[in-house]
Amino acid sequence: MAELVTVARPYAQAVFSLAQERAQLAQWSEMLHFVADVCADGQVQLALANPSFTKNDVENLLLGICGERLDGAARNLLVLLIRNDRLAVLPHIVDLYEALREQHENVIEAKVDSAFPLSDQQLAGLVANLERRTGRKVKASVNVVTDLIGGITVQIGDDLWDGSVRGQLDGLAAAVAH
Repeated sequence: MAELVTVARPYAQAVFSLAQERAQLAQWSEMLHFVADVCADGQVQLALANPSFTKNDVENLLLGICGERLDGAARNLLVLLIRNDRLAVLPHIVDLYEALREQHENVIEAKVDSAFPLSDQQLAGLVANLERRTGRKVKASVNVVTDLIGGITVQIGDDLWDGSVRGQLDGLAAAVAH
């Protein structure tokens, strides 16, 4: 996997530079996700696995499916990946591109685990607090994890804030054991 990420990095950086130069960060994000979704489709995967398919066949198939959803530069990227047998790195290109975009736009991702579903108001308040704390725009993804018993945990990068009942119980158990 590390090898695929290494191969994908220059492509992602080139795409990001082009998108930034043309002020098309959102458009490129949309196009990359679309192409990755097309390539991940089960029927497309079956066609791509066909040993009688040539690179030309793959190119025609994918460009035909993508149609006008891709601009000229995105079509060129897709052709380049196909001709260089690099189509497998596409998901990594998308991930690396998004990381570069988020860094550029001063956005960080927060993984929030909650014992119960959060209302829109609760989530907005949490995001506002996290934005004040980090000084960056926060994009939160919330998962309900009933094992927490109550409260939430928030992970941003390597930082983990544990405000869950499960975390407090574990801390108490560790303190009693020592």
